[in-house]
Amino acid sequence: MRAFGFGLWAVARAVIVLVLVTRAAHADSITVGLFAPSAPFPSTAARVELASRLADQIGAALHVSASGKVFARASDFAEAVKRGEIAVALVDSTYLAAAPGSYTLIAGDEPHAWELVARGGKIDALKGKRVLVPGFGGREGEFVLNALLGGEVARDFFGRIEPAPDTASALAALDLGHGDAAIVPAGTELPNGTSQILALPQVPGPVLVAYGPLSAERKAALIAAAPGLRGDATIAGFRVVEPDAIRRLAARFAPVVKRGPLAVPAIRLLVGDLVEGRTFAIDRTPASAFATGPEHQK
Repeated sequence: MRAFGFGLWAVARAVIVLVLVTRAAHADSITVGLFAPSAPFPSTAARVELASRLADQIGAALHVSASGKVFARASDFAEAVKRGEIAVALVDSTYLAAAPGSYTLIAGDEPHAWELVARGGKIDALKGKRVLVPGFGGREGEFVLNALLGGEVARDFFGRIEPAPDTASALAALDLGHGDAAIVPAGTELPNGTSQILALPQVPGPVLVAYGPLSAERKAALIAAAPGLRGDATIAGFRVVEPDAIRRLAARFAPVVKRGPLAVPAIRLLVGDLVEGRTFAIDRTPASAFATGPEHQK
């Protein structure tokens, strides 16, 4: 019985040690996610390569083991963040603006102008047509109509605003005739026969953010190390991002209120008009009114 009891205790102790070692290893291991559908990576392999490169650099900066993970869908990325699996991530600004959450902004890529691309013509020719845009999990229509076009076209102007998996997919679909136009970051190589129809405003580039699993000390260390992180041909590096950059982008998603010009009458007043019909005379008071006679003196 003693031998049996000792054996159970040895097994239990081994299990406890294994759990503690596993927890310690987990505490010193983080996952660096990448969800940036608008970034014009040439392929999925390029995304995976950048995620791995960032994980190596971030792991070295924080003295932890880090691995990279690429997400193709916003729902999968959001679920991983919710489960606490993602400590650091390179994320599209549009995603953060459309689905705000709790995170710490570390650094980001420079802002990029966008463009409307189609096969010739003007924007009027796209009325009722199908437009593709890199999807970020919802509100793509508000992004196009309000944030980029500033409410200058009616909500029903385009026949359909359809999300594509990423910028490369949107342009490939346009090339194959599966869409009439695409709205993508400017500077991307366009399919043959297409050209820029309309230049669109700048949007903040993908940003590096830290989530809950990362301690405050490690977040501070990551902020200090961020300027030295190396990117790739698509995202060259990271720079300081204004703290309210995402908030301002989110505000652009709201419908644009158009107000007509104020009807202010032209008022032209002359001095004569102001004083007409008025008299400006001062009644004179005799000087004797300010003196007293001898009869009032005692």
